[in-house]
Amino acid sequence: MFVEQSAARLWRVRLGFLLLCLVPVAGLAAWALHWHSVAHRQETAAVATRLLGTEVSFESLSHPQPGTLRLEGVRLAGTSLGTVEVEAIPTEVRLRLDRCDIQPGFVRQLATLANRWLTEPALFPRNSVIDITGLSWTTAAGEGEAVWPLRVECVTAGGVRAVRIVSPTRAANEIRIVRTVEPTATRSQNRWEVHATLTDPLPAAAIIAGLGKSPLAGWQLGPEAAVTGTLQAAATSDGWAGQASGRVAGVELGAVTAKLPYQARGAASIDVASLIWAESRVSAADLLLVSPRGTLAHDWLDGLISIVGCRAAPAAVEQGAADTREFEQLALRLEVDGSGARLRAEPQRAGCLVESQGLPLVFEPPAAVTLDRLAWLLSGTRAAAVPGTPVSAWLLSVLPLPQRSR
Repeated sequence: MFVEQSAARLWRVRLGFLLLCLVPVAGLAAWALHWHSVAHRQETAAVATRLLGTEVSFESLSHPQPGTLRLEGVRLAGTSLGTVEVEAIPTEVRLRLDRCDIQPGFVRQLATLANRWLTEPALFPRNSVIDITGLSWTTAAGEGEAVWPLRVECVTAGGVRAVRIVSPTRAANEIRIVRTVEPTATRSQNRWEVHATLTDPLPAAAIIAGLGKSPLAGWQLGPEAAVTGTLQAAATSDGWAGQASGRVAGVELGAVTAKLPYQARGAASIDVASLIWAESRVSAADLLLVSPRGTLAHDWLDGLISIVGCRAAPAAVEQGAADTREFEQLALRLEVDGSGARLRAEPQRAGCLVESQGLPLVFEPPAAVTLDRLAWLLSGTRAAAVPGTPVSAWLLSVLPLPQRSR
């Protein structure tokens, strides 16, 4: 009536139960404990730090689904990024970030990461996509805060690697950086291309920070300076070449002249009708600087007259010994090419560059001047010999070569 059970059979059943039930459960429990342990968080942070080349830390880690990490309280080189989700598949890595403020430090980290992705294919063999739900920054005074979604796409195909930065809701705003490896008979040559279109203002400080170690790295245009415009540039073994146009609004003259020998104060805008360069040197430029009100160091007025050849108005002669002069209108157009530099007034200004209390202070010069004189004006140097300051030396290294020296 009852099936006889042997001791051997009972042990086989018990052993099967242990192998099929208890051991997997214990393994899963140990795996879960490890994934939620401090050691696992530290190990993951160390891997991210080595991969990104900068310190990464976070407060907690979870796995909402297979192949996905959720990191809370993330900090990248001291910059808070909030919550970050990382999803990895064989061909692509996706990162999703919460809202974060656009700060120069964060922009520098993004630029460094993009450069490493472009130049180290062995370390980053897969495509990558970074989605930021809301990238925010403070706009000009009284205009509130701008919040954009942002996507960074890193794509590789053959010998071409490219990074594309775009806002899904503002597709007209786009930055593309392309690195192409061109094999030659002796070695491979890198070709870089940059294309940028900004129809909505973007903080100038963020753009300068993204340029990294460049001649513009130390420039300060003021916290409210914002840029719109277009840029196309390419770099080969001969240096950078390209062209740009656009507008920089919200410029603070005090910030721009902080490192120059003479200072100025006031809000201004810079319209770039054309900026063309080749072999890392400006070929031609057409810029318009406008400021409705502010102050100028008297040395600026003196330099415009004595160095550049501007004509002094009676009001400028009556200035006396004061160090600064208030103005109600400053508008000057600077045209630069191999033939020299030309300062022009706006057509409606009857040749007046600077006006104070309804009276002209300085009129445009009658003829073009040599580029070294422009460098002397901006650097406070008057001697016609070797450049006397680092500012004048740098200016002469990037301004167009005089036609006679070509």
